[in-house]
Amino acid sequence: MDVSARRAFNLLKEMAYVRVSGTEEEKKAAERLLAEAKKCGVKTQIEPFTVKTGKVNKARLVVTAPYVKEYEVTGYERSLSTTEGGLDAEFYYAENLLPVHLQNCKGKIVMINGRLRRADYEKLQKAQVAAILTFSGTTLDRNSETDCDIRKLREVMTDPFGFAVALNMRAADAAEIVRRGAKTMHIEVDSECFDAQSQNVCAVIEGSKYPDEIISFGAHYDSVHFSTGVYDNMSGSVIIMELLRYFAAHQPERTLKFNWYGSEEQGLLGSKAWTQAHEDELENHVLMINVDVAAATLGQNAAPILATEAAVGYVDALMKEHGMACSVKMDIYSSDCIPFADHGVPAINLCRFGTAGAGYIHDRRDNLKSGYLDEKSLDITLQQALMLAKHVVNAKVFPIERTISDEIRKKVDEYLFKEKK
Repeated sequence: MDVSARRAFNLLKEMAYVRVSGTEEEKKAAERLLAEAKKCGVKTQIEPFTVKTGKVNKARLVVTAPYVKEYEVTGYERSLSTTEGGLDAEFYYAENLLPVHLQNCKGKIVMINGRLRRADYEKLQKAQVAAILTFSGTTLDRNSETDCDIRKLREVMTDPFGFAVALNMRAADAAEIVRRGAKTMHIEVDSECFDAQSQNVCAVIEGSKYPDEIISFGAHYDSVHFSTGVYDNMSGSVIIMELLRYFAAHQPERTLKFNWYGSEEQGLLGSKAWTQAHEDELENHVLMINVDVAAATLGQNAAPILATEAAVGYVDALMKEHGMACSVKMDIYSSDCIPFADHGVPAINLCRFGTAGAGYIHDRRDNLKSGYLDEKSLDITLQQALMLAKHVVNAKVFPIERTISDEIRKKVDEYLFKEKK
């Protein structure tokens, strides 16, 4: 059996719906992938794991002086709730949280630029703010065509630094409240935290000659709120499904594991859960190949590699030998490759990034109606993945050393917020 971009794109179309971590829609997608993998006649199962999540029942923000106006906001999942009757406090725009800003934050509703990063969260908590306010989108967004992002206080924030009241609003509204000189605000948040179930879909094909050497293929299948995630990352999910079909029909010499990860968008939770559950076998994993984003009509292919310069040279040479345009470099990539590299397993990411103005991610525009994906472009990454897989799966001597460079290891440690020893 050969791979088929058309078959892959048809499966992508079938699964073009929102699949947020821990929801019934994510579970529905996992069961569909499970059924498709089972058609290949390989051992396949769902491995559930627990995710910490939350629900916001109410979020409200009103500027109370020097003017009165209510603005649309969303509460962060796992935010603290305000006390009954809400919270009234001074507003302060802390921009990039320089020391000058931080000395003015205590007891105030503080707005910052950009996303709420862990380092900024730590600063805000230590500054004893009353609440945190962020914004998303652009000042040119039309409300009818965009959404006010729903974000989450992840465990990497709350575990070391505690919980906070946190809200998100639109960039245009954030600009207005600064421009109009907002002084005080009233906010209300009714939030609840709970555990939910997510799941990884796992398939295995035993190797005929080197069964103790394992190559792992991965892609995440969940999406963010408001997004059907056809680009990020049902495109990668259907590509590794095609690789599964191929190797189910062409017996590999090494053992192959195919994993479709849940809850990647919430902090790589699926791949973290999988590597933790399978830690004893990871010493036998010689390579992880991860596919995350593909099919953009206007774009460029790239292969960030978490290994060594020798591995980069090997992959780059293969791409050139086969006439495949791909920018190969040694670097980390914010995807399910990270937990594998953390355990010493070299990882290769295959991606096709949409170019500016023709690539949409993490919002409602990541859908088929946006018209920026097509099956021919998906086939570019599919063929690169197949070519690379065929070379390494049946190599007489495995061509990539099981080594992570010091440079990459340092970046992985920083990504995972590991404390320096």
